[in-house]
Amino acid sequence: MSSDERVEALESLLDQLLDDYRDLQLRDITVYDEHPSSLEALRMVNRAHPAIIKGFSPLTTAAHTHDWTQPEIYQEISGERKVTVAITDDGLADSVREMEDGSTTFVKAFDDKMTISTLISHLQSDTGGNGGAYYLQSQDGNIYRSTPHPDGSPELEVFQDHIQKDVEWMKEATGIEAEAVNLWIGDRKSTTSLHHDPYENIYHVLAGKKIFTLLSPIEGLWLDQQFHKPSTLGRSPSGTLHPILDDDPTFPIPWVSSSQLPSRVHPIRMELKEGETLYLPANWWHRVEQEEGNAGIVVAVNYWYPAEINPQIYAYERLARRIARLAGRDGVIPVPGDEEVPDDIWGEDDSGEEWDPAEWGR
Repeated sequence: MSSDERVEALESLLDQLLDDYRDLQLRDITVYDEHPSSLEALRMVNRAHPAIIKGFSPLTTAAHTHDWTQPEIYQEISGERKVTVAITDDGLADSVREMEDGSTTFVKAFDDKMTISTLISHLQSDTGGNGGAYYLQSQDGNIYRSTPHPDGSPELEVFQDHIQKDVEWMKEATGIEAEAVNLWIGDRKSTTSLHHDPYENIYHVLAGKKIFTLLSPIEGLWLDQQFHKPSTLGRSPSGTLHPILDDDPTFPIPWVSSSQLPSRVHPIRMELKEGETLYLPANWWHRVEQEEGNAGIVVAVNYWYPAEINPQIYAYERLARRIARLAGRDGVIPVPGDEEVPDDIWGEDDSGEEWDPAEWGR
């Protein structure tokens, strides 16, 4: 069998892997008309498939008297406190761009400090703040965090009287408190590019609408994820934003640069409306767009719970990545610790001697 035939055989195995997954996995998102019990939530997590949950609110009892679709409530609670707001020229806070020399870079947003009142004025402005996109998207637990932070208390701790610290049924199901609770405020100009997180995510919309494009972890084997030099947007003297490479020491960031999805994958596209909650399983790929409500803002709160590592899934996932790399899929990130696959993996090295697969990776 030639090398090309062996690669074709490996590709066939990967296709069968995806077909086997689809044979048993749900095709549609599960919808709960009311929040699940802790037992139902445990089953939901074990199923590892997205679900929409109705009849749940992260708000405290006292907070239910307010209209959380209106910007005034956020302005009133936060007052003159300044928070970190991500600013971009294209609405993509974390994305890949091409530099003038033809190289690529993973670009992070320009962060600025402002009050929520100033943020909302930018969001409601026709010019969008000189054409830029403004997004409150700090993800370090800006309302609650389970461990102390070098910068001190969460920026939005004033919302703790209004937002619950935990989702009780999720806490009981996982046996652990939320690691971080975050508030997100933006508009349609901001889009979260395709990525995945190692957390179980409970995501609730308070105002506006979120549009999710979801892919299972297995379908991630068909994505082209490459390493890129990190950079951060900076302002030029004229006020325009442009990427500036981060100072050393830096580490390359793996990211999917294309917004086009391969034909082999079957994305789930769903809308999450005001008052609805999404359970997004750990390691599911997702791209998030948004549409404002009547008040011109989009607001959400999310809870991140550490995902339990299942030894069998862990081993199968690493095996699948190794097979994909052997098949020549450079867009699949290598398993940490693995060495590069020898060019002559199919039996002989340049000397003509037989190659022992057991030697690879030692």
